[in-house]
Amino acid sequence: MRIVKTLLVLFALALVVAGVFAWMLPADVGYRYGARLLGPVTLTGVRGTVWNGHADGVSAFGRDLGELDWHAQKLPLLGGQWIAEVRIQGADVDLAGELARGRDGTLSARELRFSLPASLLAPALDIDALQLLGTITGVVSQATVAHLVLRDASGSARWSGAGVAGAASAHFSDILAEFSSRPDGSLAGIVHDDGKGDLAVAGEFDVRLGAFDAHARLDARNGNAQIADMLRYVGTPQADGSSQLVVHGRLLQLP
Repeated sequence: MRIVKTLLVLFALALVVAGVFAWMLPADVGYRYGARLLGPVTLTGVRGTVWNGHADGVSAFGRDLGELDWHAQKLPLLGGQWIAEVRIQGADVDLAGELARGRDGTLSARELRFSLPASLLAPALDIDALQLLGTITGVVSQATVAHLVLRDASGSARWSGAGVAGAASAHFSDILAEFSSRPDGSLAGIVHDDGKGDLAVAGEFDVRLGAFDAHARLDARNGNAQIADMLRYVGTPQADGSSQLVVHGRLLQLP
């Protein structure tokens, strides 16, 4: 009986030691063991603990995004799930929200808010003569990735302070987008203006496996000469004065 009691005490002590170790586990140690789970995401200058930590640098697909802070929940780990509030702040990108990884490797996001300069989209749109002005903000309300397949995703975005400079200069009202995932794992969305300015926008886009396709009709309202001049450099001019913008590309080609 004494042996059993001793074993129980030693077992309890081992649990306490393991709990303290896990509680205080340095973030850099956790990263060394868990880096393979992050795929194309790499961290540098990792410090703090696995629960509350900081990385001086975070990059995805070779692009530097800025600094990373995270605050993980402890209780979900009892069920094999990692849930954390994360924030990435860089010169261009600001992203914050909840990320989770299930015991089956499923990744999910909730209320993931983002902000980035519209100029980052210029290479994707392939409009060399114009510089995009303004800021794009939005939220991924929810999204799940399992076995590299996106599902149950939805969100919205707004291009504020929208405008262009360069071969032509123009400012227009906000451009809005809504998107959601399809059963085949692709992401589809619509783009339109808010109806308050002199640029009319109506289009759709589709994203799948890193590639995207988009098309939109652009029109000048109220005979706005600046908008009409801008449309000469965007897409294919139409006989009625509008422009048809068609884009095919890969998201990973963004700088």
